[in-house]
Amino acid sequence: MYLFIAIYCFIQGFTEFLPISSQAHLIVFNNFFELEINELSLRSINIMAHFGSLLAIVAYYFKDCLKLALSFKNFFQSYLDPYTILLNNIIYASLPIFFIGYFVANQISTNYLESLTLIGWVSIIFGVLLYYIDKYCLRIKHLDRIGLKSSLIIGFFQSLAIIPGISRSGAVLTIMRFFGFTRSDSVRFSNFLSIPAISGATIYLIFNLKSEYDYVDYFSFYNLLIIFLSFLFSIFFIHFLVTWVQKSSLALFMWYRIIFGTLIIFYTSIDLGDVGWNNYFQ
Repeated sequence: MYLFIAIYCFIQGFTEFLPISSQAHLIVFNNFFELEINELSLRSINIMAHFGSLLAIVAYYFKDCLKLALSFKNFFQSYLDPYTILLNNIIYASLPIFFIGYFVANQISTNYLESLTLIGWVSIIFGVLLYYIDKYCLRIKHLDRIGLKSSLIIGFFQSLAIIPGISRSGAVLTIMRFFGFTRSDSVRFSNFLSIPAISGATIYLIFNLKSEYDYVDYFSFYNLLIIFLSFLFSIFFIHFLVTWVQKSSLALFMWYRIIFGTLIIFYTSIDLGDVGWNNYFQ
């Protein structure tokens, strides 16, 4: 039980902010392991783990988040404060994923979206695309040059992450590098966009969970443990990504995605039978 929670939180923290798709990794993990003990389901674990990641990104950028919140008073006079301009861009870039995400969640079969074969190929293709765009596109723009039109385009690319394997941060980094933004600023804006994205996903999961259970104890020991572990792993890998792109390319993530996708495709091409790994986590 505790090992299951630790591994789940590690996967969430490891993949949420790196351009390798947390959704794909959690789907693959859930394909092998199933857990339902009392009121602790995979859905509730998912909520708590996402909430831990949300706390981590807010804590990591706490000063920036505070300035963004205070800048809201100048929302209709954004020229008065660069943080108001940034806030406007974050809002514009977040709109597409809310509308597209809601449509997909209600209209498209999860069986298609959770196809392991699809995840494998998408992971490889978009990993290679991220690498070549990162390597060959210009790197001269900073966040003060995004603009609302570019923000909307970035938002639409972020929405592609509805398909497991593409990666929300990977899609944002790909389009921003294509537009010529520096790696560091691309990662920074991607991390800012994760706040409304994770918040929206968490709220959606909570409403769905309430439709399944009459009562959920969000302050149980297990839930608090999940939040704590997810927070620790998330903040570690946020810092890893921020420091990594300051001195290195995104090639590391392409190779990881190729290996990850290849293993999934290999797994789906053979019949491994019932591995019975659930027994290790009871």
